[in-house]
Amino acid sequence: MGPLRHPNGLLSSMLGLRFVVVPQHLKNGVLTLSCRAYISKAYLTTKSEIVATNKAKIAENHATLNQDGPSITGGRLRYQEGNVVNVNCTAMKSHPPAELRWYINDKEANRDYLRHYLPIRYPDGQESTVLGLRFTVQPRHFQRSEMRLKCVATLFNVTNMRSEDMVISSRQESSGLVVVINSSGLKRQLRTEEISFGFLKNIKSEEPLESFRKFVDDIINPNPGFKILKK
Repeated sequence: MGPLRHPNGLLSSMLGLRFVVVPQHLKNGVLTLSCRAYISKAYLTTKSEIVATNKAKIAENHATLNQDGPSITGGRLRYQEGNVVNVNCTAMKSHPPAELRWYINDKEANRDYLRHYLPIRYPDGQESTVLGLRFTVQPRHFQRSEMRLKCVATLFNVTNMRSEDMVISSRQESSGLVVVINSSGLKRQLRTEEISFGFLKNIKSEEPLESFRKFVDDIINPNPGFKILKK
């Protein structure tokens, strides 16, 4: 579900977290969950484009602030009905990484056409986003004998960040592990046999939250038992 729009024009983003607490999640009997909400705005948009027809050409990169646009690889000079388009778009390295979008004849590409890849990470902490596009060419993909494949990269600048923590402590009983959740002065006890909890962060802003995630301290890799619930 996308951001919730309020009558005053502001937006709220929501995301839930659900998982079963096991002893391995606790460090010295404590587990801290942190909900972080980021508000960011686009400050740079660049694009690269392939125009495929009987003769194909790679259009100029249009960039502001003298930045290089994304690179497109795998494109062919000619496509016919039934051919498979299989191209990749790689953004310039940046931090935070750029967001990529594919367009076919200036219309955003079908999600089923997209291929998501892991970003390229550099020693300096920057990343390059990679997004693929794959589909079978149909007559409708041509307009006046041309098919325009465009990749747009957008860089965002974080303008605001808020964080809220939930501290969970535990104690061992003969019937199993019991956790005590302490958030905003409220305490409740849950047994881990059936524990599944989530908490919601709801922030109103003029722009939808570009990143709205919860982090579990001291767990570097996502735990298979975690389930992200998008509201």
